[in-house]
Amino acid sequence: MIFIKDSEAYATVWKVNPSENGKYIDLQVSTSEKDKEGEYINSSWFPRCIGHAVNSLKGLEERDRIKIKSFKITNEYNREKNQSYFRFLILDAERLDSGGNKGTASAKSATTKPAKKAAPKVNDTEEDLPW
Repeated sequence: MIFIKDSEAYATVWKVNPSENGKYIDLQVSTSEKDKEGEYINSSWFPRCIGHAVNSLKGLEERDRIKIKSFKITNEYNREKNQSYFRFLILDAERLDSGGNKGTASAKSATTKPAKKAAPKVNDTEEDLPW
């Protein structure tokens, strides 16, 4: 078993399958990294979200990006079946943005910062000053 806490692993969500009782969410996600030649190497994962991750990822949709904060990986061996089972459990995560091509204003407003107001324009000549 490997337990990772306070991580910054980023993934793209491809499938979301919440349980009927609401206690977990099964996902299909992908991650990627660049190799020495600058080409991306992609990996597919099938994690189950439990605990805090279930609450913070409610309403998750396909193509959303997530930041995985803590997770647990196990490779359990079943002697009776002579088979090992890889398990990836997401314990805490947050949703980064809303679906790549959806482009809805309400979804984007939750993740974008409010626009800064422009500073008043000041003219450089003394003639334009109020005093």
